[in-house]
Amino acid sequence: MRNPHSFLTQRPFAHRGFHSSSKVSETIPENSLEAFRLAIEKNYSIEMDIHFTKDFKIIVFHDFFLGRLTTKKGFVFNKNLSYIKKAKLSNNEKVPTIEEVFDLVNGRVPILLEIKYSKYIKKNLNMFTRVLAEKLESYKGPVALMSFNSDLIKHIRKRNLFGRVPLGLTTSFPKIESIGSKIKNNKIENEIVANRLQFISQDWKGIKNIRVKRLKKLDIAILSWTITSREIEKSLKGLVDNITFEHYEPDIRD
Repeated sequence: MRNPHSFLTQRPFAHRGFHSSSKVSETIPENSLEAFRLAIEKNYSIEMDIHFTKDFKIIVFHDFFLGRLTTKKGFVFNKNLSYIKKAKLSNNEKVPTIEEVFDLVNGRVPILLEIKYSKYIKKNLNMFTRVLAEKLESYKGPVALMSFNSDLIKHIRKRNLFGRVPLGLTTSFPKIESIGSKIKNNKIENEIVANRLQFISQDWKGIKNIRVKRLKKLDIAILSWTITSREIEKSLKGLVDNITFEHYEPDIRD
């Protein structure tokens, strides 16, 4: 039987879309509709970040603070969508909502959503998951969810909020662990297994951590972030099932 989550490993994920890192004026901003259009044109899957606004809307944006990427300032969770929509990205686009991104992508390539967990989401967890569930229910394309916060992913898993959507954890297991980090990472590894997560997205610098090998043996898909060259990609051959990349163009897998 075909694996319904095979899209996680079929095509490399463009990190925050196919954007530019250049400091010159002709840039394609990360998490912009332009970056997503270009990723679709090049037939890459797309990784993107989502935040919850003060008025309970979901936007596609990485930072907790508006200042680095837009013409406005302030914490995302302190601003209503109407304020955020007045902010301009470097290409003069507005910060997109999740609905606008879903309308653009429309199932043409897989999407990997990273939830940027905040105290605001924690405080409004039921509202956030309800709004997200509504958006995911109406979207028919392949999509997966992940976060650095294991408590959030555990909450989603226990309530079976998104039955068809694979869940994963963004991890940064180091190559060598201190005694203190071993205790913390033991808990993380145990929760990945106990919550039957389908994948992790691991920092490539720690990809040889024994925990990653153990999880791979359990048929948990191993994605790796953020790959910035063919040389790094080549070094990961046989260790990962897929990559999240930026600043170069990896080959599309057959």
